[in-house]
Amino acid sequence: MRQIECHEEEIHLCGKIQFFGFLFIFDDSGCIAASENLVELLGTPMKNILGLPMNRVLPLLSTEVEWNLVEIDKQINGEIFVRFVERIRVKEVDYYLSIYRYDRKTYLEIEICNEDHLKATRLFYYAKYLEEQHGNAWQSLTVLIRQIIGFDRVMVYRFEEDSSGQVIAESLADDMDSLIGYRYPEFDIPSQARALYTKFLARHVADIDAPTIAVQGRDAAEIDLTRCSLRALSPVHLQYLRNSGVLASASFSIVIEGKLWGLVACQNRKPLNVDLAQRHLCAFLTQYAINYYLSEHQKENLVAQTIMGVMERDLKSELLVNHDIAVVLERFAPQIMELAVADGLMIKHDRGFKTWGDVPTEQFQQQIDRYLDQLGDNELFATSNFVYDVNEAMESTIFPGIIRINILPSNTWYIYLFRKEHVYEDVWAGKPEKIYQYDPERKVEFPSPRTSFEAWREIMKGKSTKWSRSEIAFVEKVAQITQQAIAQRGGEIAQLNKELMRSNNALDTFGYTLTHDLKNPLSSIKLAAQMMLLKDDLPKDLLRKMANNIMDATTLITEMMDKVYQLTQSNSVSFKLELIDPQIKIMNIVESCKQQFGVTHLEFVLGQTLPVQAERTLLYQLFLNLIGNAIKYSSKKEQPLVEVYSEKQDNSVCYYIKDNGIGMDIQDKANIFEIFKRLPNSQAFEGSGIGLSIVKRIANRLSAKVSVESELNVGTTFCVKFKG
Repeated sequence: MRQIECHEEEIHLCGKIQFFGFLFIFDDSGCIAASENLVELLGTPMKNILGLPMNRVLPLLSTEVEWNLVEIDKQINGEIFVRFVERIRVKEVDYYLSIYRYDRKTYLEIEICNEDHLKATRLFYYAKYLEEQHGNAWQSLTVLIRQIIGFDRVMVYRFEEDSSGQVIAESLADDMDSLIGYRYPEFDIPSQARALYTKFLARHVADIDAPTIAVQGRDAAEIDLTRCSLRALSPVHLQYLRNSGVLASASFSIVIEGKLWGLVACQNRKPLNVDLAQRHLCAFLTQYAINYYLSEHQKENLVAQTIMGVMERDLKSELLVNHDIAVVLERFAPQIMELAVADGLMIKHDRGFKTWGDVPTEQFQQQIDRYLDQLGDNELFATSNFVYDVNEAMESTIFPGIIRINILPSNTWYIYLFRKEHVYEDVWAGKPEKIYQYDPERKVEFPSPRTSFEAWREIMKGKSTKWSRSEIAFVEKVAQITQQAIAQRGGEIAQLNKELMRSNNALDTFGYTLTHDLKNPLSSIKLAAQMMLLKDDLPKDLLRKMANNIMDATTLITEMMDKVYQLTQSNSVSFKLELIDPQIKIMNIVESCKQQFGVTHLEFVLGQTLPVQAERTLLYQLFLNLIGNAIKYSSKKEQPLVEVYSEKQDNSVCYYIKDNGIGMDIQDKANIFEIFKRLPNSQAFEGSGIGLSIVKRIANRLSAKVSVESELNVGTTFCVKFKG
């Protein structure tokens, strides 16, 4: 007896469409197949339809539209998949007609329009809504799609590593129970269905109990309906929906880096059609949410990489000047453990071992080493589900999360990182088990759709939280830095150390600015572009000013990137000092920051601006951080005030940046210039604690001195003293 699996069903070759539409398929010879309900639409037998070329079919559907077949052909035969769409009226009913190319054939679909017309003006509102929901793009997406299609439930369903899925966002009718956090087993969406989701991003069924329409014609059963919006769903899928109490369904694919990351799954308890315009809008908003999610994810990665990069730099510097590797690694062990988000750390070398935090017992450590010795993996090993041989009498804490990395090749120096067991409860939408039925005629077993979706709970044990890619890469970097430091030892240590410090200073100055100071010129470009898009009648003077702002911003970005490129080519960056009057740059910074922080009522006072010896890009970044902070931290005052002025002192020029903002309670003034150092009263303002660290480094590079005076709730004054 043969057992048939879900993934063996060829759902893209079903030969049927849903009741609310009509389908033609053409090749070079003309119409080779069509849905049998076209006889009713056109009032002509099927034999009169088959064989007709498209240029004769289109006038039969509508004489009101001027069909330009050359333009249609040009649109649908491009490098990317594009539909030609036209709204037509047949027998007093409105339809969407769409034409596209696939599998060397041309498909013409006709489907009914819903009565409610979508307004293009709403698109701007939808985009703003997604952006303004404080990072929760998926939840915002479910709210918007439910508004657009009117379904009872819209949820975002994310696929996990084991290919099961979990509901992470949801919008639903008031009388429905939430499914947030519920898991669904892998076999609920078989592999061939997932493959179709990556090719065609919007699928729906208007009424699971409605009759389907057969496709007639040449090789109709073999025609590939992968990209057909009207394709009828698999009987197994329809029964699955019926069992879950759903009569209409829609889904929009979330594809990230070419892989199916998840689905926007929509369910309705009554039949309801989602027409072509609604589906296109929902698919567009889903892509917009994907881009927003990726942007936020990238920002988090940049912050994490910056923090890790600071420790890596300090470790490298220390290893080059301290010959005792064990002492250096032990000094940095707490930081390594914290940045890798581990519960414990152990360094093992030829002189013994030392631990920090919580680590396994000696007996468990021996089990780890025996397993890895048998595995022969001496470089890097990482797992979140290490299985110990546990005696029932043992009450020790379990550490399934392990990273072990070899610090010195051909040696027994290792760093171990440990994570404790993470016990949690999984809630499944029905028990995750596959049930088979027997077909006596075919003498085969086939999978039966699940009938229960009630919460089924399972306690998950034996695993830790998974190590992220960035955490593993960070540990690898620690080992790499250690190995490079040892390799660079020898007669050139003093010279290497000198070059390293010079390179680090340049790297500090420009590396952090890629995620910090570039925001300002990019904001200028964005604001100018938005104004140009939103207003069609801008005066020429204003357009010229905005164009100049864009040119200045792009020039600045280019200069910054040029210096970063220099870093990749050499150990240092050469800076050209010149006499600069910063007045114009200061005014540009003020105008940009007023927009960035929404301080249009700012009172700005600019005093005397004396020229100083500096490098243009560095000077801009220095004033950008100091003036930007002054505007930001005074932005919540009723009458925010910022002053910038300079004065001559002996052979020096002093610039003062003064504000009436929140001020600082600073007992040790040097601490505020430490990277990622943020004072308690600044937590309500956006920031990462990098800005003043950049100011300090730039001042050092320009041989300037920076000082600060501040009083809590009164204001702050920074002074930058440049050499004459």
